[in-house]
Amino acid sequence: MNGVSPSTRRFLLFLAGALFLIAAVWLILLESNSYVRRACTRINEFGYASSPDDFFTQGYGSGKSIAEVIGTDCSEPAALSRECGFDADTDTRGLVELMLWNIDSDSVMYVWLLDREPQLVFTESISTGLLRPISEKR
Repeated sequence: MNGVSPSTRRFLLFLAGALFLIAAVWLILLESNSYVRRACTRINEFGYASSPDDFFTQGYGSGKSIAEVIGTDCSEPAALSRECGFDADTDTRGLVELMLWNIDSDSVMYVWLLDREPQLVFTESISTGLLRPISEKR
């Protein structure tokens, strides 16, 4: 920045710092209000330490129901989810998304969302295929 006056240089540094601060605050506000963060907070009430970065999210589109997307009987996951206080609404149509979390080498958590609200939330053992409510941590 040769040839730039010291006052201009200070102004540009101040402006860059202010823009950085605004961007950081904006990111924090967006992250704290995200629906994935809200889902993680609800899951963490059961003793987990999940964050939005732990989940892989797959969208299935709007105008569908969770039951249509899964294509099989949802009664067992629905009962496990209701046991933990989730609505387990599998028939209402809306925006359907699935969030997956590899908890450890043998456990996967499934979080089915309908209109960005968790509906079916349960874990599955990869080795046995056994489904468990999230209240039953191994």
